[in-house]
Amino acid sequence: MSEILEIKNLTKSFDENEVLKGISEEVHSGEVVCVIGPSGSGKSTYLRCMNLLEKPTSGSIIFKNDDITQYSEKELNKVREEMGMVFQSFNLFPHKTVMENLILAPMEAKNESKEKAVERGHRLLKQVGLSDKADAYPSSLSGGQQQRVAIARALMMEPDVMLFDEPTSALDPEMVGEVLAVMQGLAQTGMTMVVVTHEMGFAREVADRVLFIDEGYIIEQGSPEQIFNHPENERTREFLEKVL
Repeated sequence: MSEILEIKNLTKSFDENEVLKGISEEVHSGEVVCVIGPSGSGKSTYLRCMNLLEKPTSGSIIFKNDDITQYSEKELNKVREEMGMVFQSFNLFPHKTVMENLILAPMEAKNESKEKAVERGHRLLKQVGLSDKADAYPSSLSGGQQQRVAIARALMMEPDVMLFDEPTSALDPEMVGEVLAVMQGLAQTGMTMVVVTHEMGFAREVADRVLFIDEGYIIEQGSPEQIFNHPENERTREFLEKVL
């Protein structure tokens, strides 16, 4: 598998608080990496540094062999089209229908024709199990449905990598499964994914590799089998005993 994303000596501080303390990591094309760890450990900051929604204090983010930490905002916007991002909150435009939410970015950023964008929009709504919701407004959808629309919207840009920042943490428990099922389907298509998650079952089942982050460091990483069944680090063991 070729390397698509490389993180080198990444640090991030907010004022006096050093949140990331020199993380180096690679993500390979077609790989699903799940990032786990306690609240406040730096997981979401790490993810947001990957597409420079957070500017690193030091270190490099290499995406497809280019150091994007030096890019202008305009250049970064191009990169962000290639790195889809799904947040905890769905960030849909409430005054636009589901289809209007989907086609906006491809038509504006890629000058795609409305006809072509709508056609792909219908295909992606089918993929996320919402074929009948094209004309609905976000307010009429459940949280799980809104998050699935948000995933479809990110996929509209045909990204090379998908970043998920705790995509189920704002959902009612009964809606979590429908979103995870869509993500699992996406992983099976070979999409490169980095997922910050509290859903240990998902990480165990879908990840190729699991990173355990605590206090700004990657404490341990390995296959789901290794991390969940045979963690080597005492801190990893403690964390898993609490959450499993």
